[in-house]
Amino acid sequence: MSKRLNTTAEVEERSKVAALSGSGSGGQPERSVDKSRPMDVDGDAEMGEFEDAFEDEIEEEDIVEREEDSDGVEMMDDNNNDDDEEEEDEATAEKRRQVYLPGDLLEEGESLQVDNSAYHMLHSMSVDWPSLSFDFVPDNLGNPRTAFPHTMYAVAGTQADRAFRNQVVLMKMSQLHRTINDDLDDEDRTDEDVNDLDEDPILETKTIRHQGGVNRVRVMQSRESPLTATWADTGKVHIWDIKKLMSSFETPGTKVPQSASQPMFTVASHGSVEGYSMDWNTDGRLLTGDCSGKLYLTTRRSDTGSDFVADRVSFKGHDLSVEDIQWSPEESSVFASCSVDQTIKIWDVRVRDRKFALEVPNAHDSDVNVISWNRRTRYLLASGGDNGDFKVWDMRKWADANSRSTPAAEFRWHKKAVTSIEWCPTDDSVLAVAGADDQLTLWDLAVELDAEEEARHRDAMVGPDGTKREVPAQLLFVHQGQNHIKELHWHPQIPGVLGSTAASGFNFFKTISV
Repeated sequence: MSKRLNTTAEVEERSKVAALSGSGSGGQPERSVDKSRPMDVDGDAEMGEFEDAFEDEIEEEDIVEREEDSDGVEMMDDNNNDDDEEEEDEATAEKRRQVYLPGDLLEEGESLQVDNSAYHMLHSMSVDWPSLSFDFVPDNLGNPRTAFPHTMYAVAGTQADRAFRNQVVLMKMSQLHRTINDDLDDEDRTDEDVNDLDEDPILETKTIRHQGGVNRVRVMQSRESPLTATWADTGKVHIWDIKKLMSSFETPGTKVPQSASQPMFTVASHGSVEGYSMDWNTDGRLLTGDCSGKLYLTTRRSDTGSDFVADRVSFKGHDLSVEDIQWSPEESSVFASCSVDQTIKIWDVRVRDRKFALEVPNAHDSDVNVISWNRRTRYLLASGGDNGDFKVWDMRKWADANSRSTPAAEFRWHKKAVTSIEWCPTDDSVLAVAGADDQLTLWDLAVELDAEEEARHRDAMVGPDGTKREVPAQLLFVHQGQNHIKELHWHPQIPGVLGSTAASGFNFFKTISV
């Protein structure tokens, strides 16, 4: 049943100092005491580190600090025999050299701890209500920029226990310092390391009340007009003008007009059917797809106005839920979609009968959950399936000589559904993939090993029990520490920086691999 939007939405402004801590695991994590703290997603939970960030009212501003302990679990026993000590030292050293991979069994008393040396930067943030989706907001701080500390902006939507408690959350994160040297002792630090200040990042938030849970958030990547769209579980798509709200971060105390707390337009084409797929074109056109398989186009009539027109005639082709949509980075009228019907389709909005132009039938053996169009090599499209595999398609040759759809590359690493996939905006061979198996993996598809290198790679991938494991040479990095990862994004202006949202909160990080 469709629910009405709360048109008396309020904007709340908050600023607080927050302690963000590492909660992932890099390429070779240490074995140590697990300090991760999952949140209760049922709503009657204890608060996360940002206790007031998503509440309706602020009782007080506080500082939350978390001490970090980098000590590992000692695996050696005292022994008076020098030979025994030497043997045990070698065994311990060998054990520490072994690469931990997801699925490896830990010994009694062992758990995983983040290895800060694998990250240039790693900050985590817990929240009251989990977010299925978020997006970075473009800014005027420089593009590209690499100097620490970083400042970044993002928008997220909540999945609260009751519809009226949901919010659109605008975030400014500043003082994001390097964390790669956090595990070093003072005597091990170089002059350059000393410049890594041990200061807490700052999180500032502004919230807009949102009727219904937010299934997906997308920001139009325009500094002049960062329009934000939210897909509500009520079946409505709301378009918000967040420019004044974002500007008020820089001028505290600025009175934001009431109109900023209300959607500038609501797409009602889908009726009461909710959906998850949505994407902005740079010219202000918005595509939305719902769980019944229908796709609609909403057009902005002017570059600066709030006048939108939502089509009532849908694009025809998908039989089941449309899971993801991507506009072509090269042709402004072309877009791709994927569906539970296991297909990927290519469309042209200029086609009058609203039918697809190209199709990859049975692109996966299961639901096709997500797709990503390569922004630099624009004939490459990546897709992720519900069975955990992901594929790369060369759109110059959809089919082989027998008219069968054949991917240019295919990987089966994730053990559960792929929930998010995105090409790196600065390196056309690097891809980030997130899965329901609590892994976020980074891949470099340009890696090719010769026979000798391949043999060395296989020999290095030996498990604790001595068995060799199949690890693709293209796998660069495995990030862990989040529960039920839902979405990831590369920051569009800070090379190599990633953000991810999960039931346990957000991570913002940059690895040493990309």
